[in-house]
Amino acid sequence: MDVVQPLSQTAAGTERSVQDVMDHLVTLLDETCQDFMGAQRVVGENMSAAPLSDADVQALQKLDSATQTVEAVATVLKNLVACYAQRSEPPLDVVALSQGVRLSHVIDVLNNGAQASQTSHAGEVDLF
Repeated sequence: MDVVQPLSQTAAGTERSVQDVMDHLVTLLDETCQDFMGAQRVVGENMSAAPLSDADVQALQKLDSATQTVEAVATVLKNLVACYAQRSEPPLDVVALSQGVRLSHVIDVLNNGAQASQTSHAGEVDLF
């Protein structure tokens, strides 16, 4: 996991519209949901190789619940964006929104949108 240092409050170009921020977050949640579903698929394909304990089954149920939660939150955010699309809101400061966020990828997506998610980290594996 990439951990970033807090940004200074004077960082230039850190304002984004509410709609842009919401769109960026929806994109991030959609990608995360796809990652969760991919992990579930891999586990499902390999379940026949080894029996699962009760604790393993409960962990998989939590993964499924987390996947559904991420998908539901993304849907709510999409609906929220649609409801407020015509409103003229003051821009949001990404630096302020990013306070306490330790994952640099999330900050990159808030700043740059979908193009930030196109960065490939092939070969990089972070396990718990």
